[in-house]
Formats: sequence, structure tokens, C-alpha cells
Amino acid sequence: MITPRLSSAISSIVGAALAVAVAAPLLDAQVVERRPRASDDGPVTNFAGGSLTYADPRGDFAQYVNGAFGITGHFLHTLDAEGIVAIRADLGYLNYGQVTRRQPLGGGALGLITVDVTTSNNIVFGGLGLQLMAPSGPVRPYVNGSAGFSYFFTTSSVEGSSNSQPFADSQNFSDGGFSTIWGGGLYVPFRTSGTPISLDLGVQSHKNPDIQYLNKNSIYVKDTSTPPVITPIRGPADFLTFRLGVTVGLR
Repeated sequence: MITPRLSSAISSIVGAALAVAVAAPLLDAQVVERRPRASDDGPVTNFAGGSLTYADPRGDFAQYVNGAFGITGHFLHTLDAEGIVAIRADLGYLNYGQVTRRQPLGGGALGLITVDVTTSNNIVFGGLGLQLMAPSGPVRPYVNGSAGFSYFFTTSSVEGSSNSQPFADSQNFSDGGFSTIWGGGLYVPFRTSGTPISLDLGVQSHKNPDIQYLNKNSIYVKDTSTPPVITPIRGPADFLTFRLGVTVGLR
């Protein structure tokens, strides 16, 4: 037998249940609206990367240069959400040797001052082209190719023997030309949410078909009273670059 008190309790419970049933969708809708979504920002389409780089001379270039060290950077703009196709720009700097000579600053009383003259051989290169990359996975292989330039230049600077700040410098020789870059590598993502970050392991072949450059033996110094004799080397200057760096997504 249902007593008035029990009937009243049942009515209260039923009313509360109906109220919760009606309010729940509204509350859930508010929570969904306020919850941040990773997809709201859209896919990352721009990436920038930097690498430590070693260059291994090939062909005729290897007869005159042993190797080079430097840094490279690249920028990517993907043309699809998965990043399969991207426009790629490369820029790099390499140093392939330097020589330091200690000599008097000049004649007369200047001969009492000894300075260090450091001659450095360098390459700046750049290119613009396309990159193709695997759309997903723990390791994402890629290949790229571009056309651009290489600029070979040699500079000398003078500094005191007791300090490391040069007080004079000059460019001894320079030459530039058309260059192509072909290569590939692996992106190893270690952060995919928020700002994506990947380890970048890559190798590229740089083709410089006709260039003039100097090496450590191209400048002959007889004595301090005679101007140095500069003998450029001319020919292909091809090399491979091996890169170790990171690539970061830009929002």
C-alpha cells in the first residue's frame, strides 16, 4: 500500500529525474562549446628548421678541399593538410678552411708589433624548390630538389696577438654561380600536439658546375714587403652535405 508520504517521495524523485534529463543536454552543449579543440587552429602549414652541417667534397673539388663545417636552415610551406607536397627554401653557410699567419704589423717601429692575419675560405648557398614527404608515421621520409646559387669567398682579418677582436679585414676573392640541390632525409616526430617538433636527418647533393675559388694553398706570401700572389682554382665544386637538426611548426 502506497502511503501519502511514499507517494510524495516518488513524485519528488521522478520530478528531479525529469529535470536532470532536460538540463543534461543543455549543460553538455555548453561544455562542448567551451572545450578547446586542437582542430580549431587548423593544420600547421609552415615549418622552419636548422641543422649542424658537414660537407664532403666530391670529384675535382675533393682534390683541393678536405671538408667543411657550417650551419644550414630551411623553410617549408605545405600545399596540403598532410604535408605531402611543400615549397622548400634552403640557406646555408660553410667554412672549408682557414690559415693564420703571425707577422710584424709593418716596417720601421711598426715591426715591433706582431699581429695575426687569418685567411678564411667560405661558401654561402641557397635554393628554392619542392619537397615530397610521407604523410604520416613514426618516421617520415622525404625527398627534395631545388635550384639556386652558391657564393664562394675568401676573407682576411687582422687582430692583435693578445686579443681576439679583429681591427681590420678585407675580402680577397669571390665568385658565384648557378647551383642545384638534390637530397632527402627523415623527419622523426617527437612532439605532434600543439607545436609539432621533429628531429631532422638529411643529406643533399650540391652541384656547382663552374666556379672559381681559393683553398689554403692559393695565396702565396713571399715576405712582408711583397704583395701576396693569389691563384684561383676553376672548375666544378660539387659536395654532399650531411645535416643533423630539428624542424619546428609555426602557428
